[in-house]
Amino acid sequence: GTVANLETFDRLRILPARNFQRVSIGRAKARRLSPEGLRAEAGHVREGCAGCTIGCDHRFGGTRLEYESLFALGPLCGIDEPAQVLAAAAACDRLGVDTISAGGTLAFAMECAERGLVPWPIAFGDDLVPWLEKIAAREGIGDLLAEGSRRVAARVGQGSERFACQVKGLELPGYEPRTMQTMALGLAVAARGADHNRSGAYQADLQPGVDRFAAALATTPARVIETEDHAALLDALILCKFLRGAIADPWVEGAELLAMTAGIALSPDELREAAARIVALRHLYNRREGWTIAEDTLPARFFDEPLEDGAALSRELLAAMVAAYHEARGLGVERLPPRERLDALFAPLDLDPWAEGLE
Repeated sequence: GTVANLETFDRLRILPARNFQRVSIGRAKARRLSPEGLRAEAGHVREGCAGCTIGCDHRFGGTRLEYESLFALGPLCGIDEPAQVLAAAAACDRLGVDTISAGGTLAFAMECAERGLVPWPIAFGDDLVPWLEKIAAREGIGDLLAEGSRRVAARVGQGSERFACQVKGLELPGYEPRTMQTMALGLAVAARGADHNRSGAYQADLQPGVDRFAAALATTPARVIETEDHAALLDALILCKFLRGAIADPWVEGAELLAMTAGIALSPDELREAAARIVALRHLYNRREGWTIAEDTLPARFFDEPLEDGAALSRELLAAMVAAYHEARGLGVERLPPRERLDALFAPLDLDPWAEGLE
């Protein structure tokens, strides 16, 4: 399952640790949080969704665990004890708390306390369960932490915004932007914030021939667009993203599946246009609500704090790639795209864009 990613990501130095201050926890600690380490600690059962033969759902000690929960409730918070991670993951499930946002917000609070910016009794490596319960009950300081790291940083101030690792209020998933620079752009432009499910840009970073340490204005925006459109297609067809590697050509095979199951005849090119339209409409919704591409960026930490090996992200290059991304989508960088682009987007939906509050 995806839990196996942690050990690999640690070796590749793309594993965020201690609120994105580090990119590795060391081989021995990563091994403890590997599937083998977790199984030795708590036992293991493999399950699958109804009717699925793959069985990619892995439970350790009865707790379902994926890489994102493991990273966010483990290394991100300075934790490498399997029992602590599993207890925190179980608490999130019980309380209905998102694991990535909870881990990201608590890691931010830990760094604030470490820097002396707040008097909160929290530190890297602490047991997370009591804090998760405070967040769920909105009790004491948990009432503020329940708002997420963006709003916590706005309250704390003192420059803490630069290391609140979020985009548009959504905490970053487990990929280091300084050493995965296609993913850096994917996270910056994602319509609902730092979202790894609606953009698989990390896949591009790990492909042969892609320099994940050096984004390129000429190629990186196109790679991000391709992964976003692919994700939109899988979601629209209600296909499991874990099986995306089994589909040789998603546009050809997606068109065939749509015809067979729904009786809708679309060519591969028409299907690609539909996927691109889905993504474009998300951006238009944001723009209608007052968001601008100024929000399509990353926290200052990733620009101003190079990693130990020198890996860094250029603020100027990211801004140029963001603009190129929006131009390539035909949306431009202003609030409203050209009228002809709006008409082209809305025509298949039989809607007038000017009646949708976009004037």
